[in-house]
Amino acid sequence: RNQADRAEMAIFVLAICAVGLVSRGPSVSTRSQVSISRRGLLAATAVPLFAFPLASLAAPYLPPGSETDDFKSLDKSATDFKRRQIQYKATWAELTDKLLAAKSDDESIEVIGAMQKAFLEGGGSLPEGVSRDTFLRSVRRKQKAMEAIGMNEKPVRMSVLALKSTIDVSRKMKGMNDVGQGPVF
Repeated sequence: RNQADRAEMAIFVLAICAVGLVSRGPSVSTRSQVSISRRGLLAATAVPLFAFPLASLAAPYLPPGSETDDFKSLDKSATDFKRRQIQYKATWAELTDKLLAAKSDDESIEVIGAMQKAFLEGGGSLPEGVSRDTFLRSVRRKQKAMEAIGMNEKPVRMSVLALKSTIDVSRKMKGMNDVGQGPVF
């Protein structure tokens, strides 16, 4: 039905263009040939060409309430994804706050492990709206503060490095090797 409507609309636009050309009247040259000026052609086609997109926006392709099963399933999966992202972002923010408020190396290692687990369960990517650089900057700031008071021993640094490498590996394109060359086919 949509293709028939589009075909009817195209014929309608062509008919209006033809009527516009005829009503403006082609100019007759001295050699008895019919010539059409650019202005005449533009004036004849301008209104229908601008009206065509507006008419297609005014008439929806599907009347309300007649969504297809594919549309409903895609809408449901998009809604589920958004809910999971909101949940994941809240969990990530809570874990980040715990990491930044950790008072000992053991707490830091425990929270970093939980973050790594949440990262992998979250699809191997950071939550929407969380920047890798901003996150790592705040972790580095916390590490420097802990080092200043004599904490942040090697196990903590190694677990932060493991989390960072997990994040970095997930950001690489599939098939990319470590030296930064193009994909391997």
